[in-house]
Amino acid sequence: MHRIKRLGESGFSFLTSLFDLFVLLTMLPLIVLFYGFAMGFTEDLDPHQSEWRLFAVDLQNYLNNGDSLEIINGGSGIRVIKMGEEYDIELYTDMIRKQKARKGHEVMLTRVHKCSFSLTGDTVKVRIEFTTGTVEEAEYVFTPL
Repeated sequence: MHRIKRLGESGFSFLTSLFDLFVLLTMLPLIVLFYGFAMGFTEDLDPHQSEWRLFAVDLQNYLNNGDSLEIINGGSGIRVIKMGEEYDIELYTDMIRKQKARKGHEVMLTRVHKCSFSLTGDTVKVRIEFTTGTVEEAEYVFTPL
């Protein structure tokens, strides 16, 4: 049977420390890159941003090919008439809701502090301030039939 002879560790502690330092210095930039990627990923998954994007697309669908558009409630809402149906999109307490023929209550956007709609020619501008303090703005072109 062969015996394995253990080598002494004297003299190798400095080399081992240098090797450990080299490994640490190569891994630290990777950790920083991973952290930056993870922060960007969590911002993309923010439900608040997703809700805003869905609202923006939904509002654009109502503004396309509508018959008429008017600002209501002193600028905190709009009324779109599309194919004979009347839709009100307005600020209601801390949310933006949609009503069809002034009936119903469909929530389109939540956690809204202030909302303003403005109409200049065929351009509709929406400015929304959320309860978190963030402000989102969007601009649409109203294309009547």
